[in-house]
Amino acid sequence: MARRILVLEHMDHATPDAGLAHLRHRGAQAQVVQAWRGEALPALDGVDGMLVMGGPQMVTDIAEQPWMQAEIALMRRALERGLPMMCICLGAQMLAHALGATVAPDPEGRIAWRFHPLRALPAAGNPIPDGLTVLSGNFQGFSTPRGAERLATTDGPWANQAFRIGPALATQFHPEVTRPILDLWQAELAPHVHKPGASTVAQQDADFARFDPALKAWYRAELDRRFGLI
Repeated sequence: MARRILVLEHMDHATPDAGLAHLRHRGAQAQVVQAWRGEALPALDGVDGMLVMGGPQMVTDIAEQPWMQAEIALMRRALERGLPMMCICLGAQMLAHALGATVAPDPEGRIAWRFHPLRALPAAGNPIPDGLTVLSGNFQGFSTPRGAERLATTDGPWANQAFRIGPALATQFHPEVTRPILDLWQAELAPHVHKPGASTVAQQDADFARFDPALKAWYRAELDRRFGLI
């Protein structure tokens, strides 16, 4: 029977991101919900896992975002049920918030809009390989929640790059970005390219060509493991 994966999206793309495309390739039943557009969140009965994606929204605006409050409540219920979750960027920040951690902008005014290497931290069965070079596109970051295990760090803003708690994995970075999505983001984020923590478009292009194949290989394998797709 096909695995049913609930995918919470927070932005529109002309083409599926790499994670959604991989779920479909593996034959999973990917139920995409955009609560930020007013779509109703389903019950978790029959759901085998959740993929909670990134987006331009800010957790610090949660008081004015009822849909975000509802998603965080759903994520708490998923944790209580022991459902596997993969939470990316905004998704990771929402999970951190759900667990009582702090989500905030960098106090020095930096952003993260670049490729950068990770340092894996000592943790049994750490799913983050040391030296994995990843893409970040962040204006806020999280502290590691109490009870969670910090998995990876990096230089620059937001040293907390990944944590896990139970069957949930949260990453500050973006493994799902395809070349068309990167093109879109480069256009949308053009006003921020000169801010501290951002690299040039030319550098991003070169880094995408160099580092993205390994990042995608890791991401697809992690989705397979986390959601039991193989």
